[in-house]
Amino acid sequence: MRATTSVFRAAPRWLGALSLLGALAGCGDTSPAQGGGDAGSDAGPPLPAFRVLVDSNRDGEVNDQDFATRGAFSASHGAVFLANVDDDDEDHAVDAEDDAVNGEADAADLARIRTAPWPAVPAGASGAVTVEHQGDTLVRLFRRTGEGFERFDPATMQLTEAELRAGVELGIESTDFPTEAWDGTVTVRVAVTQASTALADDQVTLRVAPWVIDNSIHQTEHVYGPIATGVRPAVVFFRDLETATLSDTMLLEGINTLRTEYHPNRLEGPDVWMQDIMEFGWTSMPGPGGRHAMHVVLRSPNRQRPMALFTTNEYLGPDRGYVWKSAPARDNGRTHDVSLDSFGNLELVPPYPGRPMGRLYHGSVTARSSDISLRAFLNAQGVQGPPMLVDTSWLTVGHVDEFMSFIPANTPRGWKLLWASPREGRALLQRYADQGETQANALLFEGMRWYYPEDSPNFGTTYPAQRRLSAVLADADLMAFNQRIQGILDGLREDLQRETGLTDAEIIEMPFLFWDGDGGGAGAYMPGTVNLLRYGSSVVVARPHGPVNADGEDIVELDLIERLRPDGVTVHFAEQWDLLHAALGEVHCGTNAVRVIPERGAWWEGLR
Repeated sequence: MRATTSVFRAAPRWLGALSLLGALAGCGDTSPAQGGGDAGSDAGPPLPAFRVLVDSNRDGEVNDQDFATRGAFSASHGAVFLANVDDDDEDHAVDAEDDAVNGEADAADLARIRTAPWPAVPAGASGAVTVEHQGDTLVRLFRRTGEGFERFDPATMQLTEAELRAGVELGIESTDFPTEAWDGTVTVRVAVTQASTALADDQVTLRVAPWVIDNSIHQTEHVYGPIATGVRPAVVFFRDLETATLSDTMLLEGINTLRTEYHPNRLEGPDVWMQDIMEFGWTSMPGPGGRHAMHVVLRSPNRQRPMALFTTNEYLGPDRGYVWKSAPARDNGRTHDVSLDSFGNLELVPPYPGRPMGRLYHGSVTARSSDISLRAFLNAQGVQGPPMLVDTSWLTVGHVDEFMSFIPANTPRGWKLLWASPREGRALLQRYADQGETQANALLFEGMRWYYPEDSPNFGTTYPAQRRLSAVLADADLMAFNQRIQGILDGLREDLQRETGLTDAEIIEMPFLFWDGDGGGAGAYMPGTVNLLRYGSSVVVARPHGPVNADGEDIVELDLIERLRPDGVTVHFAEQWDLLHAALGEVHCGTNAVRVIPERGAWWEGLR
């Protein structure tokens, strides 16, 4: 069994030390507001004089064209509003935490509700507004005034006769996304009375937009990598990221992992696991110019990760939102494992038939569980769920990014699956060893070192990782272990193909070997090249440190380049052995990416 470093992804210290129908009640037949309204379309009756409108046809405007569908919600119709979780006034708090509308940008995050002007409203009339919804999520209204918007509290405020005569514009926001108790639907009702006499009554239905995880095959906006000045492995890794992204004109943003608030314990190294602390997604509603959207970062539930404060300290801002779902330890119970809350363990299968927004998948271990609040949140979003639970109990760390990822491809579905393959890893090495004695005696992991584990008397020191290729292939225990892991991977692959309809031709096997890690779980023995960063038509992959041929070329690198070349993918290699691989992670674990929000942003097309 390999001796491991003291710092794993599971304990991040550095190495060296729904289709929904809302029943809509129209105006009462005896209401004075029923007559004298605006003319309807040629195919319909006249509209009532008093009516409440929302953007139910999703054209970005609120007008009488929305009247017919204002009580429905489906893939084609229904009004949408936002969880207002960005920070337009840049006060380091999400906008929904205050009662103010902080300028025009914040006002743009409000969905509009309008009452049609009612010039003949009886004298002394007033309108009572009620907001009906389930769950404890707070939905708030604002009323447009001459200066902008002010908070409108239905419990204490009413619409005046003058406002009813001229027509009123309200704005609506949510402080949260859909929850287990609330699917995001609200009904806003306006009842008009004169003294104790009912004059008119109308209502509309809206639904809050869910949080939607970024699709990894979409266009990339920018990527993140860790900066730890003075920490050589981190410097080397970031330098290789810079080289790769610069050659592709991709924006790379470095995160200073040594900031005091991110690195409070100087006896430990920096938390460089950029993937595990945050997951990027978005939310959107129709707007006047198309879709109105904001990026939203989901912070890891893990309370032991100061590095996750990056999400509020540096990321939160205008059109950059934030959400955090984390249950107290007493609610999670003793089976809770914070490693499973890392977002290398939460990924998305890109769109496929029946799943136009793709489908979430989440690593699952019977004896251990991720945060209950995280799981409830993901289930409640709907359009990309429920998440497929993928068995990761056979892995030491237990994250799904250790054995699968995706690349864009010129196929009917637009992507291919990259899948870890010990079988291909062994075959690749055997083919090279069979070429002759020189090749069989070539070194695997030349010059690299492993770290002794914490329970070793040699903790804090290293030992050589390099082995002759012939010795690796002759290692009966290692080969038997990989045969067992291959059987597990074959079963998981069959499950995924059954779910998605993927053919064998749409799967690229990525060759590397596993080995028996701490507690009998598997970890990548050869750097796990499936665990990669993708942007555009490029991938950044762990430098594999395979055998080197007579021309000084790494045979594993050459093989990977050829495997991905038919799909137009350029492969960049990054040195990350000491920083990530020896701590049971790879390139994907140490990076992150924000993808471009689809131009339409039509998450509602994913309603099931």
